[in-house]
This record gives sequence, structure tokens and C-alpha cells, in this order.
Amino acid sequence: MSYAVKILIPADADAVEAALWYDAQLPGLGAKFFEEINAAALRLAENPTIHSVRFADVRRAPVGRFRFYGLYYLIRENEVLIIAICHARRDPGWLRERRKKIG
Repeated sequence: MSYAVKILIPADADAVEAALWYDAQLPGLGAKFFEEINAAALRLAENPTIHSVRFADVRRAPVGRFRFYGLYYLIRENEVLIIAICHARRDPGWLRERRKKIG
């Protein structure tokens, strides 16, 4: 079974912010970051249950060579909802609040 993957607007904004930072460090690295995000999302479409639950019902998929970044997501029936794309060392309190807003 293949799942539909949806990157929610706040998660998309997370990715843009991180890509801009990477691009400022080394031109072109932001584009590589987006490529890795897309690859991780494609893997989730095929098997979203491969990653364990981190808290509540939120799971984390690593972003390839940007190993400290992850796609934080929920599984709803035949959909994967990516709620955040962020660095793993960030304080998780904000992520818990974002999760509460989704319902």
C-alpha cells in the first residue's frame, strides 16, 4: 500500500528556513537539503511505519546526509502528514505544541 505524503505549511516553512541557512554556508547546499527531504518523503510513502513513535503518535524519519534533521510526521489512515522538519537537538517543547494544534 502506498501512502499519500502531505507536508503541512509549517513544516514547509521549517524546510525553507533550514535550506536558506545551508545555502548561506555553502551555495547549492540548500538545494541538496531539499533533495534529501524529497527522498525521505518518498520513502515514507512506501513504508511510514518503519520509524518508531517518538512521543504521542509522532514519528521521526531522518533526512539522509543531513542526519541531525528529521521529518516529524503522523500516520492517518492512508496519509502521512509531515508536521515539522527540524534539527533533532532543538528543544522538543515547540514540537509538542505544534502537534496539539493539529488535533
